Amino acid sequence: MSGPGAEAYFEIRNDLADGLLKGSHQLAGVPETDRATVLRAALDAVPEASAMLRPYPALFADGESSASRLAFSCLSAAATFPRATRGRLADLGALTTILFGVDDIADSIAGQWSEREVAAFFARFPAILSGTAEADPSEEPVGQVLAAWTQWCARFHTYEGAAVHSPNLARQMEIAFTAMAHERAWTSGVEPWPSYDGYLENGMLTILYHTWWVAALAMCGPFPAGAEHWTAIEPMTHLGASSLRLANDIRSFEREKSEGKPNSVSILQASGVGAAAAVRQVAAHIDEINAAFRSEVAQVGGELAEIAEGQLRSVSFNGRWYMARDTHAYTVQELADEAGLVVPGQPGSEGDQPSGLVDRG
Repeated sequence: MSGPGAEAYFEIRNDLADGLLKGSHQLAGVPETDRATVLRAALDAVPEASAMLRPYPALFADGESSASRLAFSCLSAAATFPRATRGRLADLGALTTILFGVDDIADSIAGQWSEREVAAFFARFPAILSGTAEADPSEEPVGQVLAAWTQWCARFHTYEGAAVHSPNLARQMEIAFTAMAHERAWTSGVEPWPSYDGYLENGMLTILYHTWWVAALAMCGPFPAGAEHWTAIEPMTHLGASSLRLANDIRSFEREKSEGKPNSVSILQASGVGAAAAVRQVAAHIDEINAAFRSEVAQVGGELAEIAEGQLRSVSFNGRWYMARDTHAYTVQELADEAGLVVPGQPGSEGDQPSGLVDRG
């Protein structure tokens, strides 16, 4: 998201989490032996992902903005599938960035909309995926998000597994959007805040991990695609989503407090638990979920082994990232600095290598 309102929102810091998690490193979830490969692959995917989103600046800030998630999104994709092609990583990174935009609208961060307007917005996504609706990018920012989604869908349908997994992608989006409507009702006070367990059951859906992994299944295999592949990975997907929801909550509870939005930490606080103790309790719950997650992943092998490895990598990377920092304010230049590379066109660039990157040494 972009604009002055977005900048102010993203400036809300979580000093308590920073203090309790002092010493956490944002790349701790990437094996050291893979870090150079992951960083290079992520930076390599940025130009292609950026090209998809550049026409829609209302909600998708450029890669140097503090409100941008472009660099993080490509890095998350590369950390999940370090051996994927540049095009796949760009498409997965762009998907993540688009889903961030959806969440910004659902949370009323990018503007204010009625429940009817948000419901209509949600309904357009599966319709555009199936080719029965179009987007008007002149309608900012909603139309621009839908236009970016339209462009992404056109690329998605070129993948071998898209025809098989598209119906489930639409279904998972509908499930997530229903869960987002519950969150809006809790935030607005239309419905009372849920219990901790009720919140997590809903929140594991709103983090859109299920949606992302249906798309990844279609794009990254196995092939030939089969609907039974989703059935096989769904249990570990539930656990992975729950882990990342809670990790995200630890990072974002101060910001979400400003929205009046329930969060696992704030729900515990509302029951009388102190803030620091609530963070530690949620962190301990993450450890329990991760143990169950690893056990579930270990049971998935054969043709789905790469997907299982990807989920393990994804939860490891994203979970540890949230312990260190938020997903915004990580610029393309910062990504390049960590990779020891120069972004072409930026100071210090010496020309393009085939990958579009320049090695510093």
